[in-house]
Amino acid sequence: MNRNKRRRGIAMVVVLVALLLLTVLASGFFLQARDSSTLSNVAATQTVALSNAEMGLQEAVRRLRAAQIPPVQIMNCTSAQVDANNNVCPGSLLVGPIMGTGPNLLNGGGLQYQFTVYHRATDPLNRHVVRVVGFFGTDINSQNLITSVLEAEVEIGTSAGQVDCSDGYACNGGGGPRG
Repeated sequence: MNRNKRRRGIAMVVVLVALLLLTVLASGFFLQARDSSTLSNVAATQTVALSNAEMGLQEAVRRLRAAQIPPVQIMNCTSAQVDANNNVCPGSLLVGPIMGTGPNLLNGGGLQYQFTVYHRATDPLNRHVVRVVGFFGTDINSQNLITSVLEAEVEIGTSAGQVDCSDGYACNGGGGPRG
C-alpha cells in the first residue's frame, strides 16, 4: 500500500512538472504574439504620421508655388531655432495643426500636420526651408501622440525672385512636358 502511494505521488509530480512546462511555453507564445502585435501597431501608426507629414509638405510646397505665402511672412531663421514642437524664430510662418475629418485616425481623422516655412539668411531668396510635423493622435498635448518630422529645402523660381517656367515643372506643379 505504501508503494502505491509512492507511485501516485511520483505520477502527481510528473503531471505537475508537465503542466508547469506547458504553462511556461504557452506564456512565452502569448508574450511573443503580444509583442509582435504591439510592434505592428506602432509601425502602422508611425506610417500614418509619416504620411501626414508628407501631405503637409505637399501642401506647403503647393502654397509656395501658388504664392499663397507672401515672402514678407517668411523670416530668416536657422535650423537651431526650430525645436521638436515646430516652434521657430518669431515671425516665421506657422500653419497648423490641421485637423482631419472623421473619428478614425487610420482613415484621416484626428490631427494631420503642422508646417513652418522659414528662410535661412545664407540661402538665395528663392530657397525656403519647410519643416513639417505629421501626427497620429487627436490632441497636441497627448502623451500618446505619435509624430513624424520632415524638413525639406524648396526652391521656387530663380534666385532673382523671378519664376522660370522653361521646364514647366516649377510653374505647373510637375505637369509640364517631359523630355
